Amino acid sequence: MIDGDDLKAMRVNAGITQQGMSDKLKCDRKTIINYELGVSDIPSKLLFKWLSYCRLDFKALLHQVKQIREEARDNGKSTLLDIVTLAFILSQLWSDIIVTPLYLSLLGICAAYGVYRKDINMTHIPGFIFVLTAINFAIFEVGLINYVAPESNKLLQSALIYGSQLLFSLAIVLVLIFRVQLSRLLSSSNNIELTHFDGIFHWIYIYTSLIYFLALVEDMTYIFFDMKSWTLIYDNFEGLIYISWALCCGALLTMMIVEAKSNRSGEANAL
Repeated sequence: MIDGDDLKAMRVNAGITQQGMSDKLKCDRKTIINYELGVSDIPSKLLFKWLSYCRLDFKALLHQVKQIREEARDNGKSTLLDIVTLAFILSQLWSDIIVTPLYLSLLGICAAYGVYRKDINMTHIPGFIFVLTAINFAIFEVGLINYVAPESNKLLQSALIYGSQLLFSLAIVLVLIFRVQLSRLLSSSNNIELTHFDGIFHWIYIYTSLIYFLALVEDMTYIFFDMKSWTLIYDNFEGLIYISWALCCGALLTMMIVEAKSNRSGEANAL
């Protein structure tokens, strides 16, 4: 098990300062200190990044894993070890660098499918989500938050980071609740109507809004009262948001399948 002393030793050997590591992991210097002092546990996704930035030799690690697997095979426990190893590898994809573009791509594909099927409802639902999510993503990618709020002002930076995401999430909730009315403002199509899936998506983003709000409150508490143990939402923030994105993609995929089946049924009845 890697503890705080191991993290510090790896960082020092790699010639990376605490501030440099905080910049790489996109967190504040106090968080790095807490990891190295053992005050809080480093999440697995950040641990993998830490190891990558310290340029460790993963060949030696893989060799050790291979030896452990051979021993496990002799003991009849190789299947369990394979599952654990696969889970560890897949957990490294749990990163905003990969997940956010993937989510936007899936939203774009669903909207494009709606255009192809000439289904205005299927086009607008993922389209509205795509536009607002892409704007939010672009704001953070260009570093606008860091430009507006200096790193020395932790309170303002926290309010802008979590507050802006909360506002975008609430905006998506309102757009999805009034989707039919908004669609009719943007299009004169007679096929705009309330679908069965319109009652699902806004609840998903109500959940994400709650996560953003709790993260904001938790971070404010951390800054004001120096409550270092209050990091539950922070440590699992991306995962909690990605769960809602996965649910959204699942609902969109289901909507596409249902729409395709209904079209085939309509064509069969016409024959």
